[in-house]
Amino acid sequence: MNKEMTANNCLNMQYVLLKGMFFDDKKETDNYILCTSKVMDDFFWNITYIKNRLDKKMLTDLEAEFKSIHRTSSIYIGTNDKYYNENKQMLLTNGYTLNNTDVYMLLENPVDIDITTDIKIVENETEYNDFMKVLSSAYNDVIENPDENVYADAVTQCYYNAVKNTLNSEEHIHIIVYDDNIPVSVATLNYVNGIAGINNVGTAQGYWNKGYGKQLMTYLIKKFQVLGGGLLTLSTEYHSKNQQFYEKLGFKEKYVMEQYMK
Repeated sequence: MNKEMTANNCLNMQYVLLKGMFFDDKKETDNYILCTSKVMDDFFWNITYIKNRLDKKMLTDLEAEFKSIHRTSSIYIGTNDKYYNENKQMLLTNGYTLNNTDVYMLLENPVDIDITTDIKIVENETEYNDFMKVLSSAYNDVIENPDENVYADAVTQCYYNAVKNTLNSEEHIHIIVYDDNIPVSVATLNYVNGIAGINNVGTAQGYWNKGYGKQLMTYLIKKFQVLGGGLLTLSTEYHSKNQQFYEKLGFKEKYVMEQYMK
């Protein structure tokens, strides 16, 4: 895996880090990278990144690829890419609209914060249930049966199954913060061959703005350094409070990607 932090490698890095957890397959040509999931049918895990100039034939071929696996066309272009303006116009002309703008960030100047809370690596069913409760609270997911982790949304169910299937994995480390035995904040650190990524970051409602996220992220950064360091990346919403939060912890903006859907 190429460890250089370039626009062309952002999605490749994300695929390698999350293969088996969310992504299942990848197709790469000279013109695009297509990553797909067998169980996750939403547009976050079935995406393509355009590497060169997009033309009508390429777009038609990509739409056929998405249709063959019963997925919605979800296309990313980099705002600093050579053909950004042309590719954006091609997508808009063909009925696509801007859905999300994401920023890929890289840890450059980590901020050292004293860890004063109880932080654990999720290893058993009880801790997994605590992890899920925090994540569902943070993202307002609907739980039909908390004791059995039954979720009203099929995509959410698949998402949380992916977490459970990677418990006690060397490549996927799920972290939970407790305050007086109450689970309050969670995140996942993915680490493969010197490339690491963070996702699943969330704090339960009622516990926001109390410093738990900073404690959690500091723990993850230290864990990453113990594993051997390398590149630590994450992606979040562009120009959001989340981006500002990560910047205060030493992450720097590297690439901005726009997601278009039809």
